[in-house]
Amino acid sequence: MRERAVVGLALTAALARLIPLQWLHPLQWDEIEFFRATNWVRQGLVPYRDFWEHHTPLQWFLFAPVTALTSSPGAAAIILMRWAQLPLWIAAFWFAMRLMQRAELPPFARWSALAAVLASSMFMGPAIEYRIDTVGCALYLAALFLHRRPLLAGALLCLAGLANLRLGPLLAATAILLAVIDLEEQRWRLQIRRALLIGAGVFIPLFLAAIYFIVTDSWRDLYRHVWFENYLGDRFATDIRAGFTHRVMLPFGLQILGSQRGFSLTGVDPGGIAILIGGAFGLVLALRHARRPNLLFTIALLQLVNVAFIAKMKFVFHYHLEIVVMLMLPLLAFGLSRIARREVVIAIVAAAWCVNLFASVFRGKELDRAYQDLIMREVHARTAPGDKVFDGIGWALRREPAYRFWFLPDLTRQLVARGYATSYAAHELPAAVIADFNALTWLRNDRELQQRLVRHYLPVWRNLWMPGLNARLAPGATFSWTAPIDGAYRLYATPALARHPWFSRPLFVATYHEEDAVRMSLVLDQTIEHPALTWSVAPRNGVIHLKKGQSLDVTSRAGEEIGVMLVPGHDRIVFRQPPPRVTLDASTPRTTHIPFR
Repeated sequence: MRERAVVGLALTAALARLIPLQWLHPLQWDEIEFFRATNWVRQGLVPYRDFWEHHTPLQWFLFAPVTALTSSPGAAAIILMRWAQLPLWIAAFWFAMRLMQRAELPPFARWSALAAVLASSMFMGPAIEYRIDTVGCALYLAALFLHRRPLLAGALLCLAGLANLRLGPLLAATAILLAVIDLEEQRWRLQIRRALLIGAGVFIPLFLAAIYFIVTDSWRDLYRHVWFENYLGDRFATDIRAGFTHRVMLPFGLQILGSQRGFSLTGVDPGGIAILIGGAFGLVLALRHARRPNLLFTIALLQLVNVAFIAKMKFVFHYHLEIVVMLMLPLLAFGLSRIARREVVIAIVAAAWCVNLFASVFRGKELDRAYQDLIMREVHARTAPGDKVFDGIGWALRREPAYRFWFLPDLTRQLVARGYATSYAAHELPAAVIADFNALTWLRNDRELQQRLVRHYLPVWRNLWMPGLNARLAPGATFSWTAPIDGAYRLYATPALARHPWFSRPLFVATYHEEDAVRMSLVLDQTIEHPALTWSVAPRNGVIHLKKGQSLDVTSRAGEEIGVMLVPGHDRIVFRQPPPRVTLDASTPRTTHIPFR
């Protein structure tokens, strides 16, 4: 009965997480990036040669056919990819359970450990997202389980690296340990034949991948983007002190970095605590078998290498711990097997299950998800095929990027700042600008581009800037624009407009999400001309007709500052705001609430 109870807790914990997967969990930046790369591969584009990337590409080729099943410009396309990767997680857990069975761990301990992992927000939060980590984890666990077939194990280790380059140190350590530890006889012994077979297994997929990149004339781009630029990005990146400690402390409800520092009861994750404490206990027990190294000892040693590498990384994000948790699973089961009273184990797992259910149902950010979907669909509806969009993530799924760095991680800023890449020069103004966190960070560091975009676009939504000429004119001042699109530009020019914070703090306006953000909105119902303004193209009934690329100049003869806005299209409201505390980047903390109201 106890075993059936933990099996039920494990399965229902996993089912509960399908709720945020489908409805409540907002899109993450990497999901957008990986979908676009996957979709481009399906369209026949060659990674690195035809589009910039800095990750290894196996995920994109594996899931490319899935992108043909959707034409959605919004969140539904990403949600489809989340569902598509679920079989890989099922396979990963199957291999993990078989590994624990091979290590002779009792069924109750195996299922209890699985239930704790599936009920942990530390693991399940990133696990439901469309990420390269899913492919890497599944292939790595398959390689570990198939260690008795060294040729196949080596091939799987190589494929795991082609899915996720970040696993490199762990993969190298695994290949070495499988060659120097005889797991059947449980002794240290260099096995030349096994080492050669593992090496051959690694070489075969690597050779085939090299042939592909040579034939497609993309190997130079591969080297530059995946090896050289990643090296530079890591070398010049700011080291976030205590990043790993911060991630490890989060399950205890403690946040030591960021704006929300301190203890939060709703942040406590019993499943994550069980993984960290129970897994560490099992790791210590497993390391005691150094003289007769068995499978658990090997996993414990690999986990030490894994954790040491991640702890030294300059950035540690939540998804970096997925492979840590998967390797901790057998060690957690080993630790739980040493607890004499099964009732204690069930109580631990039940507490994790209850918190998991609460977190899955009542701790969502579906309003952020809805706003993300709105912006993605709006930019699609307001632009045409072939139009180019400038943003920092790649939200415009079905439109062309305006810049070759079509998403803007810190790596790209480092490359431009150090002179290894050219900055974005908006000689041809994009069809739209999506002002997400990365794009705004880029504009803060490029004041010339900031001024050009700010003066040629207006936010129709807080984060969606569409063509709209604007300026604040001092007495006697002249200003010039270049029309971003063909159209009839409706004119609004008043002293009151000059007081809008957009003219003094545009990036602040683009990020302001407090309760009173609605005060930023403007209703433009009737065109307003100002007699003290002189135009190079005369307005007719408050409308100026312009062709794309045409210059427009205005000079003010007024004795006070005049705010000017020229808006093409049919928008009568600009600076629209989502509900309070809702952001495009889903950057505000989760709140406890009743969803679907």
